[in-house]
Amino acid sequence: MSQIPFPGGLPVKSDSKSPKLSRRQMLGSAGKVAVGSAMTPLIQSAILSCASAAETGLKGVAGIDRVTILPGKTYLRGWAGYGEPPQSNVNRRPREAAAPAPGTPAPAVTWSKVSGPGTVTFADAKALITTATFSAPGAYVLRMTARDGNSESSSTLDVSVEEPPPPKQLDAVYTKNFKIHSPLWSARSKALMVNWIPHCIDQINRTDLTQGPGGIDNFVEAGKKLRGEPHGAHKGYVFSNAWVHQTVESMSIALMIDPQGDPEILRAREKMRATLEDWIPKILAAQEPDGYLQTAFTLPRVGPRGNIDPGPFPHWERRGDHEGYTAGYFLESAINHYLMTGKKDTRLYNAAKKLADCWYANLGPAPKKPWYDGHQEMEQALVRFGRFVNDMEGDGRGTKYIELAKFLLDCRYNAARNDRERMEYDQSHLPVIQQYEAVGHAVRAMYNYSGMADVAVETHDPDYQSAVKSLWDNLVNKKLYVTGGVGSGETSEGFGPNYSLRNAAYCESCSSCGAIFFQWKMNLAYHDAKYADLYEQTMYNALLGSTDLAGENFYYTNPLDANVGRAPWHTCPCCVGNIPRTLLMMPTWVYAKSPDGVYVNLFVGSTITLENVAGTDVEMAQATDYPWSGKLALTVNPRAPRTFAVRIRVPDRSVSKLYRNTPDAGGVTSIAVNGRPVKPVIERGYATITRAWKAGDKVEVELPMKVQRVRAIDRVEATRNKVALRYGPLLYNIEQADEDINKVLSPDAPLTTEWRAGLLGGVMVIKGKFADGSPMIAIPNYARVNRDKALPLEGALPLGGDGAVRPARRPPTSVVWIRES
Repeated sequence: MSQIPFPGGLPVKSDSKSPKLSRRQMLGSAGKVAVGSAMTPLIQSAILSCASAAETGLKGVAGIDRVTILPGKTYLRGWAGYGEPPQSNVNRRPREAAAPAPGTPAPAVTWSKVSGPGTVTFADAKALITTATFSAPGAYVLRMTARDGNSESSSTLDVSVEEPPPPKQLDAVYTKNFKIHSPLWSARSKALMVNWIPHCIDQINRTDLTQGPGGIDNFVEAGKKLRGEPHGAHKGYVFSNAWVHQTVESMSIALMIDPQGDPEILRAREKMRATLEDWIPKILAAQEPDGYLQTAFTLPRVGPRGNIDPGPFPHWERRGDHEGYTAGYFLESAINHYLMTGKKDTRLYNAAKKLADCWYANLGPAPKKPWYDGHQEMEQALVRFGRFVNDMEGDGRGTKYIELAKFLLDCRYNAARNDRERMEYDQSHLPVIQQYEAVGHAVRAMYNYSGMADVAVETHDPDYQSAVKSLWDNLVNKKLYVTGGVGSGETSEGFGPNYSLRNAAYCESCSSCGAIFFQWKMNLAYHDAKYADLYEQTMYNALLGSTDLAGENFYYTNPLDANVGRAPWHTCPCCVGNIPRTLLMMPTWVYAKSPDGVYVNLFVGSTITLENVAGTDVEMAQATDYPWSGKLALTVNPRAPRTFAVRIRVPDRSVSKLYRNTPDAGGVTSIAVNGRPVKPVIERGYATITRAWKAGDKVEVELPMKVQRVRAIDRVEATRNKVALRYGPLLYNIEQADEDINKVLSPDAPLTTEWRAGLLGGVMVIKGKFADGSPMIAIPNYARVNRDKALPLEGALPLGGDGAVRPARRPPTSVVWIRES
């Protein structure tokens, strides 16, 4: 397993001043390490080479750039010593630090303010581990200086100090019955509903799978065990229940999409309803009397050597058993099933409350148990479920679940039984409020940060807000792929150092789902369109193309240099249900609400009714061919005339500092209300129109749609001398099926668009010429690798020990980044 440099990727901003020393003097200082009285696990893991330490001299590392939300503090964890800074503990037990060399004084450190508009107060300016507070918002630079009597080394970090977000978050729009009219989204949602979800049902119903076993049969056998009947052992991974819970939620969401008479969708709906009626009693029968639900804890397990371990298996002991992962998906599936039935079928909803109550009864402050799971899903699910219970039942009945979510997050690092359990891999290397860099397993990270964003909103805790905003800033401006995907794969299924964005990316489909959840919650918290800009980018590129156009195969990983085809199944119980449940939850992504109006975040031809906007229900009907066209007609139909604001996102394609887009294609070309041009106020990226609305009022918007060249900043080594192409929210690929993808594109080559109805279900292509004069054609990234049937399938490739696919060493056939002269 590769490791990430501490404390946040190179280069470190430092300034070392060392006198000339003889080799003997340098060797006499070898191995000297200075740390504070409370060393972090990251520092404890260091072993510095004596020769290297002597040759490189004293070094100091201030830490990671971050954001601080007033009136909060920032947590400083410096390092001072010799040789290279220690590497962080990714997923191995920390090792002891090297002992100081005899007769050499330990370095002394001092923190100071270099620049910034206000006063900086350090809790202890002479401690490596301390805190700092700020008197005013603005950009600050802090310096840590280390001295040992012979030499001096300085290192700085940047702190952006910001005002807190609005006191009340926007209201989420629950998924409910809605219509999709968009040609693109109609086709994609139909493929998921007619082919992919039924395929998942069939796979989960099978009892003979050798790759990815353990579907509904685990629930059947667990039910037998609880009834005292003969039963079999658990199949598949310990967290295989996730397949079932995610697919239940996917079916529930799909059944809220109006079929509009389509016979294929109607047949698929019949299968989904029959499946739910078959599965739900089996799921409920596997729930233990106290509410606990995970079949791997009810049934005997097959050991690695084929031996049967009959159990019992104690709950909330092993970090890697995914107890919160499967439980969280069950809570989320219950929400959408309850909504799908018009709040009439309470079976899953009541079972979910019973499960959440079981967790609440056992986990919490003393005398209850402190604990955290290795895979964070329960944290965000508990907040979602708690809010839902509050909305459905009132009287704060769901608040205890939100409190439990915060407790589980606060337990990370703090409730570890030893340093072995503190790892960047599952974001337990530091207390969550002291985490400022996106590290570790990408899906776990996105779920962790999503849950933290929830807690920040619920508690208004400035330390939570600071950590969340710092993590967002690090992710978006140092570790985000141009497709909106996350996770380079340099660590186990996870993140590499800052600016390390190799094109053989990991970008697991589930991490894209998590990135959407995280950005969406930031949008709700900050009322800012830039977060919707980012989840649109991830949705249209990193996630939309995770399944093929037919909806029959999917990508577990989504590298930008593609060299394998999609596969029908995978050994890991995650993406297959996460993809449809995320993509189909369209009303939630398209709209948000506030007491004074509606936020339009995505442009998708659709019709949905939003409840209780300024005291009335409002039907919102979008007519648009976006992303092929920038024209949008939005009809606002309040049940009764009301005055409120309609806020329409003004797209910004340049939110991330990693990428430069030319020519500019942001803003709006025109906006008219009932045929009359208006000049709305732009607030936090939204064009705001406040008026007395009545049924039939129409807002017409035109967005600029241009072919853009995208170039990454020079610090991203993998994309130097390369260019990507964008049209609207869509990134484009060139493919071996059309041309030699190793050819070079001139920076000034004219680029045009052309609609091709017969290609890949109907797409807008980008046309141009390579530097040698040969024609170039680029297709949308989501439609990549749909024509080469000879490629090996992703699922047929060898798997690593963590279940992650290791891409074959073969040249790519489809690329996002094009060589540029």
